[in-house]
Amino acid sequence: MAMDEIPRAELSALREQIDAADAELIALLGRRFRLTDQVGRLKARHRLDAVDPAREQSQMERIRELAVAAGVAPALAQKLLRLVIDEVVGNHRAIRSDGR
Repeated sequence: MAMDEIPRAELSALREQIDAADAELIALLGRRFRLTDQVGRLKARHRLDAVDPAREQSQMERIRELAVAAGVAPALAQKLLRLVIDEVVGNHRAIRSDGR
């Protein structure tokens, strides 16, 4: 095997692992949104607000701790969570207005 083939094979193997990790992330995100849809329907039935600031703050602190433990930049993890929370709140509001 030529020297230039070794990095290419290693790079390809690493990229395959990255693709698998991406697939896992998307599957987990799908699972999370299915669960938060259930929360949204429950909140709508009981006329609860779509936003829960105390829960959001608690989650942000928890995500920061998880990020540190996983070696992920806490600011990045919190930005991602903020995007997810904003989407969830929008979905909860839509569920309530749709009567779903």
